[in-house]
Amino acid sequence: MELNGDQQMLVDAVRTLGAPWRDMPPGHERDYSHFAADLQDALAAGGFLRAGIDMGMLEAALVVMEISQLPVVTSVGASALVAPALLGEALDGPVALLSGDLAKAQRLLPVARHGLADWDGQAVLIDVSGVAVAPVESILAYPYGRFAATPDMASARPVGDAARLRQWHRVAIAVECAGAAQAAVAVTVRHVKDRMVFGRPVGSFQAVQHRLAQCHQIACAMRMLALHAAWSGDMVAADIAATYAQDHVGKLAFDLHQFNGGMGVTAEHKLHFFTYRLRALQAELGGADAAAISVFDALWSKKAA
Repeated sequence: MELNGDQQMLVDAVRTLGAPWRDMPPGHERDYSHFAADLQDALAAGGFLRAGIDMGMLEAALVVMEISQLPVVTSVGASALVAPALLGEALDGPVALLSGDLAKAQRLLPVARHGLADWDGQAVLIDVSGVAVAPVESILAYPYGRFAATPDMASARPVGDAARLRQWHRVAIAVECAGAAQAAVAVTVRHVKDRMVFGRPVGSFQAVQHRLAQCHQIACAMRMLALHAAWSGDMVAADIAATYAQDHVGKLAFDLHQFNGGMGVTAEHKLHFFTYRLRALQAELGGADAAAISVFDALWSKKAA
């Protein structure tokens, strides 16, 4: 349950790299979908997006989890986890995980150079760098866009079966949720220590402490399930991790926003960088219901038959 020496060095290096982005980015206080292209480039230049290839998928998950605790957006989940798992190589430039109907709005599409999609039951890699994309306004903390015209799938590169793409997409969801949840809890803990009500800190009230402890437990469980899914490479573990993470977003968002006095629902407060990101990830790939059905199909449906 503890990191070994190499893993701790990796985490420390990622934290050092991400330090300049740890505070709310200047000039972007109201831009909650700000994509940190400079951070994405720094991760690639430092070799961190190759951690899954050079070290292992658990180490790749550790990189994603650390970066997900920063109040800026990258495509690190797709670039460091999903792409290496399917292709065995790192891709040059941001990657978008395209899910569902390609005519609908897709997360990270406006900034992506590559897209990974399920096309007729097969995972394919699409070059989207020269494809016209129309930005879509959203309150969710990612840039969204839709294809101005259906991309030419004839030039798409097959990279495996769709089930494997779905597996690692869910691992990325779980890992990014865990990182954002940890950061959101940490922001809230600092706030309730400093915010005074009736002459005492908000965090001194037992009811607040109990619910914050529950939020901390949820964030820790998200972390362990996500890291286990990345380490094991097991499809059911990925579905379980995504089910738990996506199912618990609602409680985290409700409690943490309440303890911040509702400030986190506005773009002026740092909390929204994490909770709005959690809300976006909550519904991806069909949300907790779809992930839970996948668990049932894998573990119980055949036994019941």
